[in-house]
Amino acid sequence: MNAKYQQAPGRGLMNQTAFDLRMNYLETLSKDISKAIKSESIGLFQIQNNIESFIGTVEIPLGLVGPLLFIDKDKKPEWVHSAVATTEGALVASMNRGIKAISECGGFEAHIVHQKMVRTPMYTFKRLSESIAFDEWIKRNFKKIKAKAQRHSNHAELLEIGSVIIGKIVHLKFVYSTSDASGQNMTTSCTWNACLWIEENFELETNIEILNFVIEGNGASDKKVSFYAIQNGRGCHVISECFLSNEVIEKTLRTNANDMFSSYNHSLSISRLDGMVGHNVNVANAIAGIYASTGQDLACIHESSIGILQIEQTKEGLYLSLVLPNLVVGTVGGGTHLPVPSRILELMDCSGAGKVERFAKLIAGFALSIEISTLAAIVSGQFARAHQKLGRNKPVKWLLASEIDTNFVKMNTPYFRDTIDRVNFDNEVHLDNGILTDLTKKITKKVIGFIQADIHTADGQHYPLLLKSKALGKEVLDGLHFMASNVSVDLADILAKHYNALEYKDNHIKELAVYEALQSIGFSYMPRLYGTVRNRDREIYLILMERLDSRDMLLMNSESTPEKWTIPFIKKTIDSIHLVHVHFQYDKNKLESIEVFAIQKALKLYNAFVDLNRKDYDYLNADHRFDELRDFINDSSNNGYKPISKMSLIHNDFNPRNIAIRANGDPCIYDWELAIYGIPHRDIFELLAFTLTPDFECSDLGDILKYHFTRVQSMNNEDYSWSDYLHDFKLGGLAFLISRVNFYLTGSILMNYPFIERVFTTSFNMLDSVKKMP
Repeated sequence: MNAKYQQAPGRGLMNQTAFDLRMNYLETLSKDISKAIKSESIGLFQIQNNIESFIGTVEIPLGLVGPLLFIDKDKKPEWVHSAVATTEGALVASMNRGIKAISECGGFEAHIVHQKMVRTPMYTFKRLSESIAFDEWIKRNFKKIKAKAQRHSNHAELLEIGSVIIGKIVHLKFVYSTSDASGQNMTTSCTWNACLWIEENFELETNIEILNFVIEGNGASDKKVSFYAIQNGRGCHVISECFLSNEVIEKTLRTNANDMFSSYNHSLSISRLDGMVGHNVNVANAIAGIYASTGQDLACIHESSIGILQIEQTKEGLYLSLVLPNLVVGTVGGGTHLPVPSRILELMDCSGAGKVERFAKLIAGFALSIEISTLAAIVSGQFARAHQKLGRNKPVKWLLASEIDTNFVKMNTPYFRDTIDRVNFDNEVHLDNGILTDLTKKITKKVIGFIQADIHTADGQHYPLLLKSKALGKEVLDGLHFMASNVSVDLADILAKHYNALEYKDNHIKELAVYEALQSIGFSYMPRLYGTVRNRDREIYLILMERLDSRDMLLMNSESTPEKWTIPFIKKTIDSIHLVHVHFQYDKNKLESIEVFAIQKALKLYNAFVDLNRKDYDYLNADHRFDELRDFINDSSNNGYKPISKMSLIHNDFNPRNIAIRANGDPCIYDWELAIYGIPHRDIFELLAFTLTPDFECSDLGDILKYHFTRVQSMNNEDYSWSDYLHDFKLGGLAFLISRVNFYLTGSILMNYPFIERVFTTSFNMLDSVKKMP
């Protein structure tokens, strides 16, 4: 082929003109690529020595890991954090679980054996005798060579020069300590200048000709795995250790010490048979993630991920240690000065001089945490479930984001009365999805969740619009299964068996049906509904409605601020939901797509949640409360769930996460996806569990319940008494505790719902107070 090579413009140059030339050229290869890869935080001046032909950056999501309890020699114990750059789902969650287990057992300790960097120039002679003479001369002149080498760095210290003679070839192993830098470039410069001095002086003194030398003859194991590096040192040789108690292994890791040790011990045989270098579970995950986030040389991940995990079983639990013999890291140089890496190093208190040993120790501690968590997950079966591809490949023509445009909105907003001129979509502002949507996003690639837009009408008016794209009920249950599998394999299995008994079933159908039914009766205490979309073949279930703005609300997303909920707000909210309760009673105006709350069908699942939460929340000293839940479950199993009041359509997720208060004081109720038929008391109990503080005044509770009683009584006959109401209120409260609070408590292990312990306490305090009411 004789075609002339066409070089890209601006190649190798690091100035603005060359950068612009490259970007213009790049646009001819891939349209609009420059917008996608443009860096907002890194300037050309910052990376002059880090890259050539710069065109932009690639983003890797960062996950926070920690706090991890670190015990460092004679210093005070401290809580440390890091950030992991990764696109692997479940990695950060798994690391944090291991971190929690280590910390609950007193933290980890670490020790640095040495820090070294090697460069191995190669010399060629005519015969073996000359190689031997060269080796002897190097040994005699080590101090001179050391002085020449160290003259070219303020940090490198030449510790020794080893030699390997292979016939007429000599490999010299220059072994350095490089302070806080990883040292590859530093040792190259030092060694090169030493080699020039060697070449000049050896031939002059001995009259032996060096036929050839190269700065690196591949004996340094640079970015490669070798037994020499493992045994003799390259990078930081660091050892971390911790102890795990039997109690923490069972409670936090959801397995037991015997199974973990047995699995580890049995896996050693295949490691030996396969000739595996080292023995670990997945050290590389932690090292790669921290390297990427702190500006380390990513090509060193391979050699740095050699790890030797050691486990010993004792009566009390497990002793674990992890050896990382070749951790090539630095806290200065390389990419450590760039904006994000420098801040992550600051987060770890590992930025700059004098910090490399601390940095290596922390990496070893975080790596030990992923080893512990992954081994436990493999043993218990959680590993497969957490990584299971629950999301399906596209079996149908799913809704695409590109389809949602002005015409789409015009066609699907029958309740919007004005003439739509255009719709502007805002993809820059992120709206928080609900808990169920967030879980479901982990297992499907469909367009689900919120899309926000603004409708502009022909007469110049502007209306905020929210499109809510629903996941299928089965997909929501799969998301719950994903959550459960990260907590307990047994719980996940039980949950899978009770799919059809839970209120999450067919939530995509239910929410659209409820909004349409409320629209039909002119219900005003909800976001204005503009339309719904149902396309079963394409699995499209979409709601188009008013987008609420917190700036226009007195209260919104106030689940963590019960003090803002005054009694008038609570009573007005009771009035608004009562309109739903009274209109859609089970024996009249029943919505066919909504089922009755069937507590008896899921008692085994609720028991599993109670048992799990009893252990995880032992610090609440609430065994007697979990006993009450267990008694309720047993009673429901033996005698049935027997409310006295008539059943009606209830929201079933009726709390300030789904209720706003408009500027005029009117409630605005949304997110009806869990609606079921049950007793109205269930909604009111949940509302009060969130809006009252644990130390509420009993007289305030009594006043609110009397207020609601008069409304419930109107739904029933005149014989429905105050004692009947209190009986049903307690049933509704216990049902709320076992079916919803139980879920929140377990989910908070992974996602931390700050309100849930308060709601748990308030709920039981209400039940105690109701028992005393006349």
